[in-house]
Amino acid sequence: MSTPTLIGVAALGGRYTARFIQFGEDPQVLVPLLRRIWTDTFSRDTDAMATALLARNWWSLAVNPKPRRWDQQPPVRGLGYPADNDTVRQGALREDVDGALEWLYLLHLDQRRLVVYEATVHGRWLRHSAHHLDPVEDLFVTAPADDGGGPEMTVCTVCGAVDEIDHVEVPSMAGYGYDTATSCTRCGSSVATDPMFGDHVTRKPWPPHNPTTGDATGSA
Repeated sequence: MSTPTLIGVAALGGRYTARFIQFGEDPQVLVPLLRRIWTDTFSRDTDAMATALLARNWWSLAVNPKPRRWDQQPPVRGLGYPADNDTVRQGALREDVDGALEWLYLLHLDQRRLVVYEATVHGRWLRHSAHHLDPVEDLFVTAPADDGGGPEMTVCTVCGAVDEIDHVEVPSMAGYGYDTATSCTRCGSSVATDPMFGDHVTRKPWPPHNPTTGDATGSA
């Protein structure tokens, strides 16, 4: 079953330029795959990756695409299975969503960041998660709002959850200062601190089940 998806580049004012992926998959599959493509195929050159993704529409993305007898076009090495070279899509996050679309992945080139949106039952894009292409050591980081001018958002670098953070602070049992616990309500990763031992970071496995193939369709 296909998962119609858009992938592209974010612009000012919530606008974007994107291409269509017929088998796009959800973030648990596609985000790790895009990180591998960014690293293995484009040597962490985000601009080059964006240019290649916007060159055509796609059936699916894959790190090691193999020729398939039913494909009308040969696979693009290190990137995936092309569909056609139709018109590039120009859109805005505030516009109505085509009923067939399920996901939108937007690259923020200057930040090397990927922001994911999901289509809602109301036909609108809702921000689902944000992901650094190169995951940082800090568990929680702050990032600028997507449309500029808004408040900063807190991002979990394990699962990409945005502003889904629970923070608890109580007087420390050490007799001075405070014990704190900051956790992601999506994946459960957390940072616990106390005056005596400092920070203790717990990173929970994410995604819960790692993709078993480099092809988002699960077939070669």
